Amino acid sequence: MKSWKRITLVVFVLLGSTTFFGYWSFGQFDTVFDTLNASYLASTLSASSFHQTVTKRDASTTSPEIATPVASSTDVELSFTFPQEDEGVYISCTYHISWQSPTTISSLETALIDAGTREPAGPIASGLAKENTIEPDAQNLTWKVGVVWPGEYYIKISKINGVEAEFKSKVFEINKMPEGSDEEDNNLCPEPSE
Repeated sequence: MKSWKRITLVVFVLLGSTTFFGYWSFGQFDTVFDTLNASYLASTLSASSFHQTVTKRDASTTSPEIATPVASSTDVELSFTFPQEDEGVYISCTYHISWQSPTTISSLETALIDAGTREPAGPIASGLAKENTIEPDAQNLTWKVGVVWPGEYYIKISKINGVEAEFKSKVFEINKMPEGSDEEDNNLCPEPSE
């Protein structure tokens, strides 16, 4: 009979210790997540207040004569005609990124963005230069697709003619070249036309 009492006592002590440890652990997790949330909110709020302060200060110190010679990004319109969702794009092929815009475009700041991670592929991997000079009568940019992972991407324009802007192409698929083929011996790569 004594052994049953001891066994029962040990079981209750173990259950009580486990329960206490569980509650204590959840309390520690709550404390850590509350601290992380508070620090995230503090950094976000301080960054936005800094941006507002800088914007207000810059707006109050610039004179109208200096602020007006460059067109603002709201004056620029751009819509991509290539690439589109249904067009096949292959690694190592050359394409013309084309657009329609009522504004004459002389320079673009571009990036190839992974649609899943929203991270830019570097200029070397993507084959797309960050800063591009556009010929006077051209409405396109020549792009030889670099060695990127096959998947969904889009092209982002962040500056047009030196002015901050934000335009994105539709999400399109970059495919791997089929095994045993290259751009010379198949019909996957279009003939670049000027």
